[in-house]
Amino acid sequence: MKNFLKILPLICLCLACSNDIGESPNRQKTIGFGAKMERTRAVAGLPDVQANGFSVWGGYSANEHLFDGRKVTYASGQWGYTNPEVWTFNNYNFHGVYPSMDAGVYTCTTTNNNLQLNITGFDTSSEVDLLHATALGLDGSIAPFVNLSFKHTLTNVSVQLTKHADNATDDIKVKQVYLLGLSTQGEYKWTKEGDNITATWKLTEDQTPTNMGKVFSESLETGTYKDFLTNMLLMPQPVHPENHPVVLLIVYDYAISGGETIENNILYTLLPENPVWDVNKKITYKAIIHAQKNIIFATPTVEEWGSAQVGGTIIIK
Repeated sequence: MKNFLKILPLICLCLACSNDIGESPNRQKTIGFGAKMERTRAVAGLPDVQANGFSVWGGYSANEHLFDGRKVTYASGQWGYTNPEVWTFNNYNFHGVYPSMDAGVYTCTTTNNNLQLNITGFDTSSEVDLLHATALGLDGSIAPFVNLSFKHTLTNVSVQLTKHADNATDDIKVKQVYLLGLSTQGEYKWTKEGDNITATWKLTEDQTPTNMGKVFSESLETGTYKDFLTNMLLMPQPVHPENHPVVLLIVYDYAISGGETIENNILYTLLPENPVWDVNKKITYKAIIHAQKNIIFATPTVEEWGSAQVGGTIIIK
């Protein structure tokens, strides 16, 4: 089952109003949103969405910006927003974005009857999980509940380490794990043309590369992978040794049993045949530290967030 946030029809925001729409026997009904999180390994969970809310863009062809970043919030077990809108006899398109626009981490616009959405000014160094949802072609004449399926717009990267069997009696203590040369700024563009939907990031040109990682003091075990960089929320970007190098830095102390301790640095440039850092993908790099010789990588696993991991093993000399 694909891992994503799913907005389900939980509860209408307001009761039906008493005004008739012309001679129609249907009564006016407010446009309602609700939120529920299914099983997920996302960084943003249901408590985050309930605590922070999300913003909605959308409307119908004659009024593209009926919702122009309107914040939807959760209180007393219900979702609501200010100045409730009512359905009309039109076809509607909606977008939801988490976190809400008032978090100040992006700017959002919609065009082409809400069939194109652009997010600018977002920087992944904020470590914020950016989610996007759509609900398209809703018939206002039947006053449907708005069902939004949220997906991640970023790439989720993790790094796991273990030590080689040859070093079973040696103490290998990890001190630093970093990814060097990252791009963190870009523009997200979602477009629907006919039956085709594309969701891509365009990196900001001439930005200063960013290094992201952590400092540790943790010994490795043989045969057991430990998480060092976990669920890093990164900009989808090309990974190429020449055009866009991203380097994995591992700094560790290596103590041979009964001998001295030395510090060793590993700088490994991620290869283009490694997985593409794409929208809504979770990539896990698994490395085996062989202190005397080299570093061994398992084939990185790629999944949509929440799917089971799969992958074989390959030694990189």
